[in-house]
Amino acid sequence: MEYKMMVLDIDGTLMRKGSPQVTERVAKAVCGLQKKGVIVAVATGRAYFAMSGGILGGIRPDYAICSNGAQVLDKNGNVLFSQTMTPEEMYALVDYCEDYEDALCFCFEDGYYAYVGYEAIRQFYKTATGHAEHVKDGEDQDRHLKSMPLAAFCCMPPQRVEAFGKKYGYLGLQFVPYAVGRYDIVQPGLDKATGLSALLQKLDLSPAQVIAVGDNQNDLAMIRLAGLGVCMENGDEEAKRQADRLAPPCEQDGVALLIEELFGA
Repeated sequence: MEYKMMVLDIDGTLMRKGSPQVTERVAKAVCGLQKKGVIVAVATGRAYFAMSGGILGGIRPDYAICSNGAQVLDKNGNVLFSQTMTPEEMYALVDYCEDYEDALCFCFEDGYYAYVGYEAIRQFYKTATGHAEHVKDGEDQDRHLKSMPLAAFCCMPPQRVEAFGKKYGYLGLQFVPYAVGRYDIVQPGLDKATGLSALLQKLDLSPAQVIAVGDNQNDLAMIRLAGLGVCMENGDEEAKRQADRLAPPCEQDGVALLIEELFGA
């Protein structure tokens, strides 16, 4: 099979979680892949603006699947696909998190607005991604009056996630774990495979022509969809079980080693 596209998760795949930038070796390998004519897309829980500041180390992806599939953009930042949360979904999260003082932020197109627990959200992003400059104090809770968010993020004990499901299960919101007690929240049926499918349709490509590489539960759907689904050795156990194969760990520049193996140095 001739693979025409490689789709890469960022945190835990292209670069270590908490690292401020992709390593030079990985960046060189990905840029070299593009020179060979292979389309490169990133698929991430991050918003598009959160890929700025040089974190990709010179990689300029052809496409970006952002906010866990809620938005797809081309290399010039033009939106090809977008899906936002509903007011009912957003208000349910705000009411619930305020009741328990659980930190909550929403991902809008211009920033992460913390509606509950600004300092906790800011500290999390600083530790987890090395970047907190995109987190804004949204405790006035009025940013959604301009436009609705693409997704949400919360700091919440697992038992409270279960309780939310019992109270608001009819909404179908998905709590996708980033770490223990840390969750990306997306609409029902929305995942990275949703965004990837929308992109493939526009490009007239089939999933069989795609290599998808990730490390976590939010990568599972695209790993299953792709012709070759790859999980990093440092990845989630379920993702590793469902992948077609493993790549060396992120800490060893595993994406670069995978590209070298599949496409030559």
